[in-house]
Amino acid sequence: MVAGDDVSGNITLKIDDVPWDEALDFIMMTKELGKYQTGNVTLISPLDKIKDYKEKQQKMEEVVEKSDALITEYLKINFAKAESFKSLLNGLDTGAFGSCGNDTTTTSSLGLSSNSNTSSNNDPTQQNQNSVSRSLTSQLSNTINTQNQTQNGINSEEKRLLSTRGSAIVDSRTNTLIVKDTAKKLDDVKKLIHRLDVPVQQVMIESRIVIADDSFARNLGVKFGAGKQGALDASTNYATGGKGTTGDISSGNSVLKDSLFDLGAQSMGSTPPAALGMTLVRGADYVLNLEVSALQSNGRGESISNPRVMTMNRCTAYIIQGVQVPYVTLPTVVANGSSSSSVPTVTFKDATLALNVTPQITPSGSVLMNLVIKKDNVNETASIGLNGNKVLDKREIKTSVLVEDGETIVLGGVYEDNDSITKNKVPFFADLPFVGDLFTNSAKTSAKKELLIFVTPKIVKDNQATQ
Repeated sequence: MVAGDDVSGNITLKIDDVPWDEALDFIMMTKELGKYQTGNVTLISPLDKIKDYKEKQQKMEEVVEKSDALITEYLKINFAKAESFKSLLNGLDTGAFGSCGNDTTTTSSLGLSSNSNTSSNNDPTQQNQNSVSRSLTSQLSNTINTQNQTQNGINSEEKRLLSTRGSAIVDSRTNTLIVKDTAKKLDDVKKLIHRLDVPVQQVMIESRIVIADDSFARNLGVKFGAGKQGALDASTNYATGGKGTTGDISSGNSVLKDSLFDLGAQSMGSTPPAALGMTLVRGADYVLNLEVSALQSNGRGESISNPRVMTMNRCTAYIIQGVQVPYVTLPTVVANGSSSSSVPTVTFKDATLALNVTPQITPSGSVLMNLVIKKDNVNETASIGLNGNKVLDKREIKTSVLVEDGETIVLGGVYEDNDSITKNKVPFFADLPFVGDLFTNSAKTSAKKELLIFVTPKIVKDNQATQ
């Protein structure tokens, strides 16, 4: 410890179990002194002299730095992008350049295509569009760089990790960072790369979309018919009843075509109801017939979809499977009767199973996820009679959730329960005791459907990722 010539005076103090460096700080505070430490040597002097000494030392280091020879180093980047390290060395935030791929997120949202330069060079219109796209992309990049340089009111030159003479360029083909600077600065750059160029953790996100349905339908009804027997010729009989029907002359069979009233069970889809017919009364030339029809249907179904995707920490990933459904739009007819379009137009809509997720691993080992899960499918039953166009059943959930590693959580669900009872009956007769059911048609339907969505994140260990 070296005391300057201006350090003098007496002080009275009493300390007990106080470290010497803390006591020294209090003594310097009371006497308006400061210290400058280099290695194991500490200089004690008045504050203004310490400030002057530090300024002179800084100027001397700048002079020495400007006089040092520049050395070029070729630093191979293994896990990150060399462009990101170049941004860090120049005092810029790498968030604008992304860590999951090329810098195309922002330009894609503006409708700028990175593949626009692959179009034909002979098309002047396409060349003009490519030029405009490149110009907009350049302006956007300059804007991002300016925002990063002025972030928090601090100039990026003050945050540069390189010296004023230093420079860094990137070879994208080999992902190599070429740095030219003094030996001291190159050591700092190597330490930075060694600390930050590490593999990023990966997450496997697995989701399950479960659709379960249970349906029940029952239909019960009766038919009454009456007929009179008469002679059509010497050898053939026929029956008339209800609205007046005739028999089959060629076969000689008597067929009852109509009924007094029809409350028979209705078909369910392509399945006809079962029927039991009988003759209630036969006398003279008349006959009274009864037909009882009934149909019951039970159905159970379960659909499980299991999309899964692996991605790096804080990187968005998505997986899609499905079809595109065409929709035909007829020409629009204007007031004068002419059509504004000569042919129908066809557009396509996606009917897909999709999983879109952005995971973030927390220090505690949990996974914070931004999720969009959807499952659309074509409803063939509802699509009948729509000029060939299809009806889509849509199921989608968008949420953010925090889940422990390896645990399964229910994101949400929808439960539907539809019950209906329908009765058709003949007035007065249907209200009679005991025989009222013979003049009634009853239908009962019940449908239950449940949708559940599960998700399970699993952090991939280093040994699992290398296998």
